[in-house]
Amino acid sequence: MKVLVAGGGTGGHVYPAIAIANELRHRHEDWQIEFVGRHNQIEGRAVPAAGYVIHNLHVSAFERFYGIKEKMEVIGRLCIAMKDSFKLLKELKPDMVIGTGGYISGPITMCAALKGIPTLISEQNVIPGFTIKTLSGFVDTVCIPFSGARDYMKKPEKCVLTGNPVRREFGLFTRELARKSLGINENQKFIFSMGGSLGAKSINDAVSEMIMRKADNKDFFFIHITGKDDYESVMNSLKEKGFDPDMYDNVKILSFTEDMPMMLNAADLVISRSGAMSLSEINYVGVPAIYIPYPYAVNDHQTKNAMFSVKNEAAVLIEDDRLTCDMLVSCVEDIVFDEEKSKKMRENSERIGIRNSSELIAQEVEKLLKITH
Repeated sequence: MKVLVAGGGTGGHVYPAIAIANELRHRHEDWQIEFVGRHNQIEGRAVPAAGYVIHNLHVSAFERFYGIKEKMEVIGRLCIAMKDSFKLLKELKPDMVIGTGGYISGPITMCAALKGIPTLISEQNVIPGFTIKTLSGFVDTVCIPFSGARDYMKKPEKCVLTGNPVRREFGLFTRELARKSLGINENQKFIFSMGGSLGAKSINDAVSEMIMRKADNKDFFFIHITGKDDYESVMNSLKEKGFDPDMYDNVKILSFTEDMPMMLNAADLVISRSGAMSLSEINYVGVPAIYIPYPYAVNDHQTKNAMFSVKNEAAVLIEDDRLTCDMLVSCVEDIVFDEEKSKKMRENSERIGIRNSSELIAQEVEKLLKITH
């Protein structure tokens, strides 16, 4: 079998695509799995690094704020992308096409559906993006992360609840092993916070102030990820206030980390934006969380994502424009120093996490291809 996987533009579209491909390769070593994306975007780096061939397809985003001229230019490029997609499908002759979102997945998945090639799409958020919502009316199967996402699809009857595919590495650590690897003792409360891959000023400001206040308290252990773009400004701000993180063995401030599975497994509490993949990884491990949704996300989908965990008593939500250090400290202490509450939130987080998402999506692929075991 030959399968084409299309998704890109952000890690939230690319890494689920790779997780699905890895599961299919694990189950069917003889299958040929290739990707469609743009060589100059994140998928152009991540996909080859994961060991897959990627075919370049140029597609432009369609933003609502574009003027008439810009919109017409995008439509023109979209027509070219559709033509190129038909050509690519004719050349590669895939048995199936899988789309994981981002506008790159639109033309190739749509063309495959129009040609009668089996198609499946996987959405990451409660509220689907424009591309996935449009494709949901044409493809054979729609894999959704939360039951509420069904209400936003063109054909709800095609939806299957699978969760978001998370890398296998998140299941390789025990809490004890992760904490030992990070040098966190049994009694310390490990607060793991993230400002986003590129940064989030409100979170960076509030967390930085909290760390300055609490660094002398050895009951706490802090690791904060600023995001690459904000690291220098955060460090400069701390130094201007006379605070040097290197002077404390219970504080680490990093621009990014490749050790997310270890961090989450070790954490007592996570502070984060509420992107779909962050939620899925946090719930996969089972960690209480404080979510500060990105306020400018399309359709406010980060708030909708976070509310799923809040309603299930696995997380607390703080609105970005209300976030202060005082509020954050109060919320953190209310969770980590209340053993019963913390335990309940941890159990609820693990309960709503779908740990076998990649397997469930792979099973839907096999159904469409009429593969039996």
